[in-house]
Amino acid sequence: MRVIGIDPGLSATGYGIIESSGLNKYTGIAYGSIKTSRKKDIPTRLFDIFTNLANIIESYSPSYGGIETIFVGKDPKNHLHMGEVRGVIFLAMKMKNISIREFSPLQVKKSVTGYGGAQKPQVSFMVTRLLNIDTVIDEHTADALAIAMAVLNQHDLEQRYVHYDRITSR
Repeated sequence: MRVIGIDPGLSATGYGIIESSGLNKYTGIAYGSIKTSRKKDIPTRLFDIFTNLANIIESYSPSYGGIETIFVGKDPKNHLHMGEVRGVIFLAMKMKNISIREFSPLQVKKSVTGYGGAQKPQVSFMVTRLLNIDTVIDEHTADALAIAMAVLNQHDLEQRYVHYDRITSR
């Protein structure tokens, strides 16, 4: 099963594509950040995110996607832009019929580190360790890979539940 995780951001949108070959067996396929220039207007930056992400999805054909929910801070303008970024991400994924799951930052951290209050370096460490990545990755990429892992973890739990439910209902 191939999954894409996306950490939305106007300046940098992280993406990570991983594949599962069994329970807790993940392989990193592709990952990085889509960066946009602050010198460009917002519609151009959103279009850049959309087209780059659409090309990535086209190249790697994930069947499931995960995206982080908006973290509520103090800057309403930032929330507006984050909503716009999430909109183009949803559009890019839905155009390829990708099933989308949303996770809060706490859920992502807990899924990867076992602790919802984990700091970004801890998430990055676990992601690189679990996926055998031996290069330095930025925090947006690490978060995106963690989101993809959360999707796979959730899917695995659901499959076990369905299997258990079939066994117990006989």
